Amino acid sequence: MEAEAVFSQIVVPLDGSREANIAVPHAHLMARASDATVTLLRVVPHERDVADGQAFLDGVAREYAAPDVKVNLAVREGDAARAILELVQQRGADLVVMRTHGRSGLTRAVLGSVAEKIVKQSPTPVLLLPPGDRTEPRGSIGSILVPVDGTPGGALALAIATNLAREGSASLQLLQVVQPMPTYQSSALLADAPMAVDPSWDADAETGAQAHVDALVSRLSVRGVVAQGEALIASSVSEAIVTNAAEHACDLIVMSSHAHTGTARAFLGSVTDAVVRSANCPVLVIRRDAEAEAEVESPAETATPPPN
Repeated sequence: MEAEAVFSQIVVPLDGSREANIAVPHAHLMARASDATVTLLRVVPHERDVADGQAFLDGVAREYAAPDVKVNLAVREGDAARAILELVQQRGADLVVMRTHGRSGLTRAVLGSVAEKIVKQSPTPVLLLPPGDRTEPRGSIGSILVPVDGTPGGALALAIATNLAREGSASLQLLQVVQPMPTYQSSALLADAPMAVDPSWDADAETGAQAHVDALVSRLSVRGVVAQGEALIASSVSEAIVTNAAEHACDLIVMSSHAHTGTARAFLGSVTDAVVRSANCPVLVIRRDAEAEAEVESPAETATPPPN
């Protein structure tokens, strides 16, 4: 059975730097898989800068010309995040591709103000390229990592990853991370509460998570998707995801912006941020608010989740 196209309209915001231009070949790669149209967007601060913005886009389009990809150019003035979101709505875009400008603070890491606003407010998935990445993608996506957990966010991410895999003949690597009991106690603020800890809790949680992953892999195989998966115990969810992606040489990570993971159901907002900053490959972020509106068939919808 032929897979439906995942994306049809892709918006690529460019800030005028050569580093940001690396988003263009990544957008072309996604466009080829879906026969999508790419719109390169340059947001300028004033009307007097529009001509320079157009000249910049003309140069980028020539440099990254691809005869098999349809490309449009758009220049807007004003606030960058607002202009990007307005164009997404006007074009009916279903994917935004952009490079992040991650930086470290004393207490937390951020994606960069514009990227962060787009992830939070865009109704469409956002493909984020790690800061410092200047490597053009390979000709096709070979392997996709999907963190899974049995939640709606994880199901939506898996559905999109499955369609991408079927379009490009890629394989899926599923990963479920279970946090060990002490980490869960600390995160749940139960350190001072009396609580009997069963020493077999972690093992039982990992066994249940592996059963969930195995069920997903089995359903994907029936649908003709090459997939494998594993469950593991790790105190740092983000480090486990990044390490697993590197070990399996994944070309892409697909995950929900606010998913949960493992039997402990550890909240993942900051985890997504950490994965984007640390991963050696792009991360396709699916905004959790889109779950209620999305009608996507996913192998996770009928698979048995791990016990709570």
